Amino acid sequence: MIEEQGRVVAVEEGTVWIETERKSTCSSCSAKNGCGQHLADKYRTKNTHSYIRATSALNLVEGSSVVVGIPEAALMKASVLAYLLPLLFMMAAIWGVNLSGMHELVAIPAALAGLTLGFVPAKILGGKASDICKVKVIRQVVQQHEPELIPVHQSWSV
Repeated sequence: MIEEQGRVVAVEEGTVWIETERKSTCSSCSAKNGCGQHLADKYRTKNTHSYIRATSALNLVEGSSVVVGIPEAALMKASVLAYLLPLLFMMAAIWGVNLSGMHELVAIPAALAGLTLGFVPAKILGGKASDICKVKVIRQVVQQHEPELIPVHQSWSV
């Protein structure tokens, strides 16, 4: 289970909207000067929060701290359907063009057509993305209140 902590911002029947904070480790990475992700993060909007809709059986109120999770298997299935399947269709189209002996310039439109056609079975097999990657509230985080220190006045007289 991949977990992330967040804060409830809205409550609906059976679901809640969770605000999570995007975390980036670019500032501490030694390869940030040669990394495209660091450059993209540098010019990206400063909005550091994401909003996720999650199912919940808990009685939550706005402002509650919670831990949400998504099963690794669901994330892997979504990744395969969204990325690998269309690429396999694209590679099959290129392979078919090469085996048929057509000119290499035909391979480019064939690759684009294969990539596009690869999204059709991905859509059919995957259904709605929200059905694959069901985000659930795992538990509520109880805020620990630190005990209040009461000042004690002592005199140190000799």
